[in-house]
Amino acid sequence: MSSGEARWYAIRVFNNQIYRVKEEFEKLGIRTYMALKTLSAEPEKRARRVQLAPSLLFLRTDVNTLLSFKQNHYDQIMVYRKPDSTEPAPIDDGEMEMFILVTSALDGREVEVTDRTFDFKQGERVRVTEGPFKGAEGIIKRIKKDRKLLVQVSGVVVVAISKIPGQFLERLPQQN
Repeated sequence: MSSGEARWYAIRVFNNQIYRVKEEFEKLGIRTYMALKTLSAEPEKRARRVQLAPSLLFLRTDVNTLLSFKQNHYDQIMVYRKPDSTEPAPIDDGEMEMFILVTSALDGREVEVTDRTFDFKQGERVRVTEGPFKGAEGIIKRIKKDRKLLVQVSGVVVVAISKIPGQFLERLPQQN
């Protein structure tokens, strides 16, 4: 991979600075993504948007720009890195597209973020064929007695989607 190639990366932003850091990246022309969820409002209150995964920001940039930003903001951000390495871990475009699809559908209302790890080899791989999550691919897993579709960004975050009717799911071949 050349250092000038734009890829998706994940960073953790500290001290409630995520909106400021997001704005700084956007001023540099860098695409960012932060998963948000709309909380239902009570009749006398307005609906509000909150982060699905607090402090987690995704950016599409080249590794040199990311490392330069990190050097200038060393105490404000943590870059997700490759296992057993100091290099930033690029995120597969397909995983990122799937994450954006499921966290942006229905304003994130049917999605929950989990930091638990799962043995994905036991679950069945499926694709959603209808509804707001159409096109999403993931693994079916039981969590708290409820069947959910899990979509992951490897090494960063797993999101779980509930309330997908079985007839909207199609089995996919297992990956080796």
